[in-house]
Amino acid sequence: MRTATLLLAAILVRGAFISVAANDHPAPKPGDADYPTPSPSAQHDKNVAAVKSGDFGLAMIGDSITDTLHEFGGKYAPMEAVWAKHYAPRHAINLGHNGFRTEQILWCLQNGELDFKTPPKVIVLLIGTNNSDDRHFNKVHTPEEILAGTKAIVDLIRKRLPTTKIIMLRIFPRGGDSEKGVSPPAFNSSARCIETCRRAGELTKQLADGEHVCWLDINHVFLRADGTINTDLMWDLLHPSPAGAEAWAQAIEPALAKLMGDQPIVDLQPESTTSKPAL
Repeated sequence: MRTATLLLAAILVRGAFISVAANDHPAPKPGDADYPTPSPSAQHDKNVAAVKSGDFGLAMIGDSITDTLHEFGGKYAPMEAVWAKHYAPRHAINLGHNGFRTEQILWCLQNGELDFKTPPKVIVLLIGTNNSDDRHFNKVHTPEEILAGTKAIVDLIRKRLPTTKIIMLRIFPRGGDSEKGVSPPAFNSSARCIETCRRAGELTKQLADGEHVCWLDINHVFLRADGTINTDLMWDLLHPSPAGAEAWAQAIEPALAKLMGDQPIVDLQPESTTSKPAL
């Protein structure tokens, strides 16, 4: 059975830890992936009020891919069944923001979205795809810059919530110009964007520390054997469909349940859509 790649152990090269040291990267400036960009919104205010007043065991942090999982509505309304099955029993909160990039999520977290009354046991983080999108954003970032932005988020979570475990998901794949989505609008991506996502996602695995941060690659779930997007599971070449959201949830269940200290909520699925990473 094909398995997702989980890094719970620190990466070693000839006995030395790979790290992203502060002096490896210049001080961030406005526009950088690791410079917090003010992004006030009604959604942000709602999130801050919720984390300050509620008791949550799990937080899902990310962009629209995460945002569509709960209370997004429209064609994503069927996602509520996935949320109710996998995340609601863990008293989860959705901190996804449509269209956001690392620098905006960083600002949101700095400004109240980590002010939990009780720290959650686990945070699932998926971020960075919009930083590479050269068709919808005037400025894009390199893989190394996306790594820096992701690291800034992880470092902030670790500082604010030292007892919380982090599951960092590799940036999901994107479909190219030769592919066709089945649920408009489709998000066909340039070759540059696809490669940036691939490389940035690969780089982020070095943020796994062997104790508090693990890295999970479930991208095979959304791909056909030839490497193209399976539009049954990622219907617009970027966002998971309801079936894709269930496949995503199934793929992270073993790791999530381990860190939550509960039992996996796993159905019998074809081998191509499940994974059992070793913890």
